[in-house]
Amino acid sequence: MASLTPKITTPVAKIKKWFKPDLYLVLKTQVAEYKNKPLLHLAFILSLAIATSTLLSVLVLNHASRQQYQQANSGLNNPVGFHIIAQQGSKLTKQDFSSLRKKGFTQITPVLSFRKKLTNGEYITFTAIDLLALSLIKAEHFNSQRVSLPEDYVRSLLLFNQDKQFSLADNRVIPFSIRPAGQWQDQALLDITLAWKLFPEEGDFSYLLVAPLSQQSKKTLESVLPGHLTLYEPWSVEERQGFADALHLNLNALAILGFIVSLFIAFQAANQAWRKRAQLTAQLRLLGVQLVTIKMALIIEALFLIMMATVLGILLAIGLVSILLPLLGLTLKQLYSLNSSGHFNWQWSYNLWAFLISSLAVLLALMKQFKLLSSKYIARSARLQSEQFSARKNVIATLLLFALFIFWPNNNWLQLMIKYALLLIASIAFLPVFLQLTLFSGANLGKSFRFKFLIKDAYQQIKRRYLPLAAFYLALTASIAAALLVNSFENAFVRYLDQQLNADIFIRHKAWQKETIEDWLGTQSALKEYTLFQHSWAKIETESVKLVNHQSLRQLESLLLKSSDHSDAQGCYVNEQLALKKKLSIGGKIKITQGKQVYQCNIKGVYYEYGYPGYSVTVNNAPLTTHFSGWVDTGFGLFFESGQLISKQEIVTALNLDPQQVYQPQQIKILALEIFSQTFILIQAMTAVLLLVACFGLFLSAQSLELARKNDLYILYSLGYDKKVLFTHMLVQWLVLVLCAIILSWPIATLLANALVTEVLPASFGWSMPLMINIAPFVVSSLLGLLLLIPALSIPLLKLNVRKNLCP
Repeated sequence: MASLTPKITTPVAKIKKWFKPDLYLVLKTQVAEYKNKPLLHLAFILSLAIATSTLLSVLVLNHASRQQYQQANSGLNNPVGFHIIAQQGSKLTKQDFSSLRKKGFTQITPVLSFRKKLTNGEYITFTAIDLLALSLIKAEHFNSQRVSLPEDYVRSLLLFNQDKQFSLADNRVIPFSIRPAGQWQDQALLDITLAWKLFPEEGDFSYLLVAPLSQQSKKTLESVLPGHLTLYEPWSVEERQGFADALHLNLNALAILGFIVSLFIAFQAANQAWRKRAQLTAQLRLLGVQLVTIKMALIIEALFLIMMATVLGILLAIGLVSILLPLLGLTLKQLYSLNSSGHFNWQWSYNLWAFLISSLAVLLALMKQFKLLSSKYIARSARLQSEQFSARKNVIATLLLFALFIFWPNNNWLQLMIKYALLLIASIAFLPVFLQLTLFSGANLGKSFRFKFLIKDAYQQIKRRYLPLAAFYLALTASIAAALLVNSFENAFVRYLDQQLNADIFIRHKAWQKETIEDWLGTQSALKEYTLFQHSWAKIETESVKLVNHQSLRQLESLLLKSSDHSDAQGCYVNEQLALKKKLSIGGKIKITQGKQVYQCNIKGVYYEYGYPGYSVTVNNAPLTTHFSGWVDTGFGLFFESGQLISKQEIVTALNLDPQQVYQPQQIKILALEIFSQTFILIQAMTAVLLLVACFGLFLSAQSLELARKNDLYILYSLGYDKKVLFTHMLVQWLVLVLCAIILSWPIATLLANALVTEVLPASFGWSMPLMINIAPFVVSSLLGLLLLIPALSIPLLKLNVRKNLCP
């Protein structure tokens, strides 16, 4: 009689029911492999997760920064197309504004800008515009009878008080209200009618804002402007996106390199973790398990690995982004005056990115294993394979890749990036050959048996250790190239600042102050020379160019020349952006036009201009000031006699100037360099992460590779190698191989850095810089790698050798 007791179905029984017996057997075998070698398989999964997180984190960083761009769209896409300003010696009056409005130009907005001193010694900047629309839309923040200040600006000026008012140095009391931060940061915003009431001593207008115009409308506006007014296009914040694009390009390149480095590590871990899979699979085939079943089990395992790598990759990416995002926010602030909170919102699309990246990583890491284990010839490949390395295939691959690198086109930045990626891949293919040649040459340097045996044993281990060494080599090469790039930026920027800020004191002046300042400067015996910096606007073909007329040798010395003609003949100097755009060279001719006026000159030199994103021409011709119109005074540069100096405060007092009008170039240089050093800290952080990932791969490889050769180590131990000597033997072998990789990485990194600054940057952004070779980036990156590497190798090797029994 059958039992009426109900059967209890366990989870294992359910799995057996769902899967065929053969498939369940194969899956059980795979689980046993994970239990038998937990550390090795965990390292494999973790390396896949790192590959996912390195690429995902940079994608998230770039996406977060672009979100910030969208939030600050009004700042990046300048709503102002042009400024209308008065020429030197003239003023912009209410009658000028009224006349232009009557002629149909309703898109013109008047602005009055000025500074005043507070009772606490601070200076406040006022910007007066028509606040009617804002006072109607946002009455709680804008009032036509009060000055509007952002809260951060109030705090910086120490203006907090209960009465919401502040006092000027002349005892005038000004009421104010608090507004949210926006486009007019660090400025006191007020209605222009209120400004005329509170500050009757100020002029009518400082300038007029003009909305973006079509070319036809612009020509019409220029034709109706009075003779004392000029139209120019301001430097839009949007134009600085080129610097951010350069930053993102570097981040993307580092992310891809980090992904590749992690794949090297994952591939190595897969080779070690699945070393015996071929034998087990062959045994399963002999037991009658079908090939389709084995393939199905491999697909299930791959899905498991993808899910694990995705989850762990997301967690690591969140941690990495949390560290790097504040650095990105600092960079955005330097490039765009854009404040970032340092936090980000995780979007569902990031999960999809992580899944796709993990899938790619798993398929690339296990492609060889999948192909081998699902083959019907698995039994033939189950035998132990020799670890000898043949250099012939690598030499052929190196030569083919190098030939492809030579003949690859270089018409744009993408082709250039691919071209030098081929060079990097060729060097990776050449790395084991270079290791062989170096070790073969080094074997003859020592006479002791132990030294020769150490080198010979390292020679035999090249094939086994090639992948982790290649990952370290790739990370180190990228780190050195990035360090050289940043070093070149910094050195070029310092040279540029030294040239541009070569005056002892710089005075900015308003139009009506010019004559007074010149009269005073002419009476100062401490002055060796003073020069007036001026610029206007003209065209070369269809391109607008900033025209600078230098009337002093000191002004010409402020140019950082890329190339020049040293003859005494007069001519023009063009900035690099214009030379690259128009393919101009020394000795050629350019035609500069401004309305109906034309000036033609020979090109005497090309100069770097990192502080200006547009096109400019410098002309050493004093009569040009009467040939062209629309000249705008930038200010006076003062050069003192040796040992003599007039202080900034003395100049301000003598000329009754605003302290903000007098600049000390040395202080500006210090501030600029501080901003610069903060801007590229994100790239430096990413290179450090890249090296850390590579050293982690060497840690995993040392753990697995030395465990796999316990038989050889036990033989050495029985021949008299004690544990300390055995540990030293293996550690020195690894360090010798790593040092060889460092030696090869230095010239390759130099070539890559040179390509970035002299080819990729001009093709991408229109400007370049000379490569500044400095030993510091090589030494610092190499030492950082070694400092991370020594504990990464010592821990697994020391753990291996302190065991009482080395036999398997």
